[in-house]
Amino acid sequence: MYQQGYRIPQQPTKHRQPPAKKRGMNPLIKAALVLFAVALLVFGAYFLKIHMEVKPFESIYLNNIYIDGIHLGGMTPAQAQEAVFSQLRTLQNSWSLSLKYGDHVYYTLTYDTLGIRSDEQEVYSLLNQALQYGHTGNTFDRKADMDTLAATPFIAQTTRSSMTDEWLDSILSQIAADLYKYPSDAYLVSFNPNLDDPFKIQKEVYGQQLNVAKVKATVLDCLNTGTSGALELVPDILYPNTTEKEVRATVTLLGKAVTPISEDSIENRTNNVRVALSRYNGMIVEPGKNVSFNRVVGERSFQNGFYAADEFVSGNLTTGIGGGVCQASTTVYIAALLSNLEIVDREPHSDVVSYSTFGQDATVYWSYGRKIDFVFKNSTSGNIYITAEVEEYRKNRYQCVVRIYGNSMGENVTYKLDTRTVQEIPAPVMPEYIKDNTLLPGEEKLVRKARDGFINETYLQRWENGAMVSETFVSRDTCLARAAQYRVGPSLNP
Repeated sequence: MYQQGYRIPQQPTKHRQPPAKKRGMNPLIKAALVLFAVALLVFGAYFLKIHMEVKPFESIYLNNIYIDGIHLGGMTPAQAQEAVFSQLRTLQNSWSLSLKYGDHVYYTLTYDTLGIRSDEQEVYSLLNQALQYGHTGNTFDRKADMDTLAATPFIAQTTRSSMTDEWLDSILSQIAADLYKYPSDAYLVSFNPNLDDPFKIQKEVYGQQLNVAKVKATVLDCLNTGTSGALELVPDILYPNTTEKEVRATVTLLGKAVTPISEDSIENRTNNVRVALSRYNGMIVEPGKNVSFNRVVGERSFQNGFYAADEFVSGNLTTGIGGGVCQASTTVYIAALLSNLEIVDREPHSDVVSYSTFGQDATVYWSYGRKIDFVFKNSTSGNIYITAEVEEYRKNRYQCVVRIYGNSMGENVTYKLDTRTVQEIPAPVMPEYIKDNTLLPGEEKLVRKARDGFINETYLQRWENGAMVSETFVSRDTCLARAAQYRVGPSLNP
């Protein structure tokens, strides 16, 4: 317990040295500190300058950055993205090509339909890559990016996918299939011998085919040049193998023969001619085939449709079944000659007939003891077609008309017959007498006057463009001279 007034004894103090005199700072250190301070100030000023250059681009693209030709400098990422994609959309919609045929548009091609488009992921990648400039590292790194870009700008181009050939080929193939038309040949539909034009011919039809390779090349050319619009599809013409003109050339009129029927011809005779010609009417003969009159017309009998009428047999007028059919055979013969067909078998009449020049006739005969035939051959390379009829060319005036059609003999080619008398044969001086008990004794009646005979030669002439170019021998026929013929009654002397 302290007592009041009690002094605590103090410890004895030690002897203190007087303070030492302070020395001055080393000049080198001082200079170093000054330099450091100055450097710090300069660095601070430089840093501040760089910072001020870099800071405005903290959230935007640096200058000298280009994507698809668009300068992104100063744009925010959203603005840059919109600018690039907007231009890509405009480009994507900038080309179209309509494939049309007449008023119908088959398809409209675009970059999209051809599979040509930009890769969005690539676009985003390029935008992100460009944004790295000036946005990574410290301030000095970013300044270095700015300097780099100033020297070498960032230039990028988005790529587009290649055209899908398979798809375009498929579209063009579908169009080609729709446009394709198969050509059809002309052909002979029917042969009706009773019509003015007996041949009905189906006309040829021209086809068409789209040249897919050619159209594709044009599409690609428009695509590469950016040419939009409409491409008119023009298919190639497909020609038929046979035209109507060519078919018509196979049924050209080769020869036509006309022989007049005498006004004195009785109805039965005219009917016999009509029946015989009807058997030829509408006949089609193949190449190399023979046509026999007797086989075509058949037996001259009542059962076969013929009538009794006058006919010449061995120069004498008699009544027989089928009288008059020789005019039918003669008319067919002349038509066959004028058609330049081969004559296989033919005999002339023994006397002159009223309906044809002697030498341009063909007699026929049918009996069980003897037959005379007229035969010709289709010596052409194609079918021949025959029309044959008795035609009324004036009231109650008739004529036989036979036409033969077949392969054309050539442009402006025709055949003509020329018959010449090459020799005269004097008639016999002595008449012929035939006993006729129906006459009075010593009575005479002239049956036939004496007539000179002759020899005719017939030639087939070929004419081209109105001029004769050749002549071919056909036949040499003899018309015998005839003595006068009398019918006499019984002798006056028993």
